[in-house]
Amino acid sequence: MQKIYDLMIRLTRDEKGATIVEYGVALTIVTAIAVATLTNIGADVAAQFTAADALM
Repeated sequence: MQKIYDLMIRLTRDEKGATIVEYGVALTIVTAIAVATLTNIGADVAAQFTAADALM
């Protein structure tokens, strides 16, 4: 029974899994921001090309 208790204590102090999750959350946030930014820039670029085409 003591071995199981020691294992549980050791696992609760191990933060390797938490670090991986934190990196995953940060990567997800950065990716969402990048997609939103590129989507807005893409719409603006498309509008500029449409305006330039109308001038021809």
